[in-house]
Amino acid sequence: MAQYKTTSLNNVISLPPHVEEVRSFFIQQSVPVSEAEVFYFYYQSTGWHKENGMPLGNWKEAALDWLYNLEN
Repeated sequence: MAQYKTTSLNNVISLPPHVEEVRSFFIQQSVPVSEAEVFYFYYQSTGWHKENGMPLGNWKEAALDWLYNLEN
């Protein structure tokens, strides 16, 4: 079940993406679906929080960082 989160900066409620959204985004980036699922389930396990405990504000930004780190 999706959890509602608010960010302290602008008090916007954001929902975690559905796994299909993440798969689609990774396909658009020419990355295998299996990596999309690793990303999705990693952040699902953290409750959509960063390593420092802060809520993940923009999952697409986090995904792009994830992909950058794969290449470097």
